[in-house]
Amino acid sequence: MRTGKRELQRLIAYEAARILTELRSDNVTYACQKAAAKYGITKRQLLPTREEVESALREQQRLVRGERQTDTLRVLRLSALNAMQALIQFNPKLVGAVFDGTADSNSSVKLHLFADTPEDLLFTLSDLHIPWQEKQHRLQFSNGRKESVPCFIFNADGVGFELVVLPAQNPHNHPLDPLDNQPIQGASIKQLQQLVDTPG
Repeated sequence: MRTGKRELQRLIAYEAARILTELRSDNVTYACQKAAAKYGITKRQLLPTREEVESALREQQRLVRGERQTDTLRVLRLSALNAMQALIQFNPKLVGAVFDGTADSNSSVKLHLFADTPEDLLFTLSDLHIPWQEKQHRLQFSNGRKESVPCFIFNADGVGFELVVLPAQNPHNHPLDPLDNQPIQGASIKQLQQLVDTPG
């Protein structure tokens, strides 16, 4: 019996969600590719959307973790809100699993910050007495270019943070989601405050 496109996408979405849970990862693109390979799918147009994978992941989390999932997500979002308020001059944007609601206790808070130079952020982290490590994060942007941008990693009160520094000079050149080549979605301080105030 032939499997329809929608059913196939649903199967891949649930398999990707299982992989994400098993690997304790939030790399949706990798999980989708691995899940698609299981079903012998190579065409990108047959992959589920990010939203479909996230929906499947939230459903699995509700079944397995119940109220613990809600509590964990709220703690992470409050931690993100505190960090964003401390870094308000960089117009922070919350992205990733803590934003979309699929985070668990292993998830890091991922922020996109906008600065003229990475050193501007480093001065602020030093003022806040935050020890950090640096790595490079490769992104594709809406102008078609792929660039490596600095990412600063640290832990605070048991929560991991990843701060990606984007150039402030060109705010309309958005980093793209590798899964669907659409601008990466996220929340400002005001939007995150609304998520915290109206959980669910």
